[in-house]
Amino acid sequence: MFRQFPDSQILEDIDPIMKLWMFHNWWADQMDQAELAKNTAYLIGSFWNPEAVKQLTGEGINQHISSDSDFEKTSEWIKKDALQSQSKHRRRKHLKD
Repeated sequence: MFRQFPDSQILEDIDPIMKLWMFHNWWADQMDQAELAKNTAYLIGSFWNPEAVKQLTGEGINQHISSDSDFEKTSEWIKKDALQSQSKHRRRKHLKD
């Protein structure tokens, strides 16, 4: 398979599904190599300008910061919602009986 010309008879005789599978594997390998090169560039660049790398990677942009009181309010809301949905679910079971 390796080192064959595109018009080689061996490649022309391969099942089309096999060709498609081989192409997808080749494409995944190309994407992996590109991702590795990008991450290597970020690593090397972080030694010279760590702030620029943070901006490029989007680090810190999608973080949600909340206070303890906000966390407690959200936790209580989730607990209440879970209890309400449980009681509704249980009520339906009792109504069916």
